[in-house]
Amino acid sequence: MSVCKICLKSYQTLRYRSSRVCVCGRCTNDLNSYKQVAEKAYHEARQMLERGIIRRAQSDLLSPKPSWIHEKAARLLQDPSSEVERAFPGWVNALVANPENRSKIFKIIRAERRGLLHLDRPHRWGYPKNWAEVAKAIRKLDRFTCVACNATGVELHVHHIVYASNYGTHQKTNLVTLCRSCHELEHKRAFDEGENMANTDLVPDD
Repeated sequence: MSVCKICLKSYQTLRYRSSRVCVCGRCTNDLNSYKQVAEKAYHEARQMLERGIIRRAQSDLLSPKPSWIHEKAARLLQDPSSEVERAFPGWVNALVANPENRSKIFKIIRAERRGLLHLDRPHRWGYPKNWAEVAKAIRKLDRFTCVACNATGVELHVHHIVYASNYGTHQKTNLVTLCRSCHELEHKRAFDEGENMANTDLVPDD
């Protein structure tokens, strides 16, 4: 059994599995369908925490608890944002580590923390100038083998798990080696003659 690093579920097989990448098919599809950077997910998580802090403080004010608890609750209600900033790192780390949390917010945060997804909108679009070197390094890391079908000795492409157009990064944790056939299957189209050829290390726009 293998564990997807995005939903934390165990599977007999994963869509992408290598020494640095473990992602199931559902999470791959979900992350590409979301089409958003992680910044928004962190913002939504902060709002969740703030609502919880306010609800708890309001409940403490109405409860028959010691006066110091009432005073603390009143202070929190005056400035809940300060408590959010203090509590957020540990709170979100615990939620992200919990395999029961598989909603959109937590998938996006895990993907950003594992280098698959940008935190905010990139300043520049397109592939880096050193893409040829990056692609060669990825094929070497994957032992010149397609991670989908294990083919060797064939034309090998480098594919973004979360497409660059969907805010996927160019980090090695978001890149895998695919043979031409598996890459065409992933994009549901046949590549033009000369497109993404092994001697150029170019890939179609993801």
